[in-house]
Amino acid sequence: MAGLSVPGTLGCRQPDLPLAQFQEDIVKRRTFLALSAATMANLAYGLSFAHAQSARRVGLSFRGGGGFPATVQAIVDAFKTAHPDIAVETQAPAQSWDDQLQRTVLDLRTGRAPDLAVQSYNRLRLVAERKAAVPLNDLIASEKNWDALGYGEAMMSMAELEGQQLGLPLAISNPVIFYNRDLLEQAEVEVEELNRSWDAVVAAAAKVSALGDGKMGSFFDYTADGNWMFQALLFSLGGRMMSEGDKEIAFDRDPGRKAMEIVQGFGKAGQVDMTRKQADQMFVSGGVGMFFTSSRRLGNYQRTIGDRFRLGAVRLPAPSPDSRVPVGGGFLSLTGGSSEQQKAAWAFMKFATGPVGQSIIVERTGAVPGNALAVDRLSDFYAKNPQAKAGLAQVPIMTGWYTFPGPNALKITEVIFGHLQSVITLREPPEKALAAMRRDVAALLQQA
Repeated sequence: MAGLSVPGTLGCRQPDLPLAQFQEDIVKRRTFLALSAATMANLAYGLSFAHAQSARRVGLSFRGGGGFPATVQAIVDAFKTAHPDIAVETQAPAQSWDDQLQRTVLDLRTGRAPDLAVQSYNRLRLVAERKAAVPLNDLIASEKNWDALGYGEAMMSMAELEGQQLGLPLAISNPVIFYNRDLLEQAEVEVEELNRSWDAVVAAAAKVSALGDGKMGSFFDYTADGNWMFQALLFSLGGRMMSEGDKEIAFDRDPGRKAMEIVQGFGKAGQVDMTRKQADQMFVSGGVGMFFTSSRRLGNYQRTIGDRFRLGAVRLPAPSPDSRVPVGGGFLSLTGGSSEQQKAAWAFMKFATGPVGQSIIVERTGAVPGNALAVDRLSDFYAKNPQAKAGLAQVPIMTGWYTFPGPNALKITEVIFGHLQSVITLREPPEKALAAMRRDVAALLQQA
């Protein structure tokens, strides 16, 4: 895969999580209202789809946010042009990755599941455990020219578990630093400083905050699903969440201690505790110097910001020979259906994850292409949108989005979130919070 080869595997340990516990944790994570808000729309979808379903009609569910629904619709429209005999109907977007998986599991139990579902890479183990996806091995084997279709081994490994290919790579991203070039110049910050070290990044944030007038130097999104942004910081320093084979906690070693000091540094540099949505609004309005988030938010930022300020993006600092960044996004999976129904769904899967679909996703969002054949189609895009190169540059160091083993994986995510919040708000010093985080996580792991 020219320009996109990834050494090693992108697979990651997934939790073996019982359905009852998973449902309980989802509700506890304040998703009940989000699920309830979509209940009537999804019920109407399920009833209409059940009555209208045929061998040439395909249902699709996915997670929303960041302009992704419009991107999905663009792929559906392009597919309709290429395959006018197959109609793709979309479910109302879920509000989070865990909402999406929960909905898929429940829809399968009630017989209302769409043929296709997009799931996050860090929930692959649970997708397999709950039989929420049909292995694609036979469909792939039936393709006479599969090796020529652009699906590289490393990218495919993100949706492969124990020899079963449970999906195709659809949306692929990694964490980057988006920045307001105008604010950085006002604060006399050189963009090159952002790649030197995390300490240089924190110092740059402090300079922007010092401009006053309500400006905030940066927003480090510690609130991201699955502690994704904290993992990005830790992994970039050469750290791990747990040791090889999940034998012992590893986030409290030297890289973890440094990571917590950096989190505190962002708080000292002026980060105000707020939701991601609030920080997003402040960033696009020109009030934040840097935003640490997914590379696939580029398209949405470009459309929202317009000419309000000059938007830039750089990769994260990589100070260690072992620096890595976690993959983000989701894979496209097949939930079931008859043989004829699967053929129609498979046609859409190949289109969405092939060169046309991947080009649409990259051009509209700034994500990383998951198909090698899309690269040649994107040369003009990268020339006109240099910000998208930040995520592309990190492909060689992408690794798995980690999930803790056992039934308490979601609880552990919340526990880590709480300790990160206590540090970035300066309520607890890094060393105290890290010790407490280790103790709390260890207790939940022992309950498995």
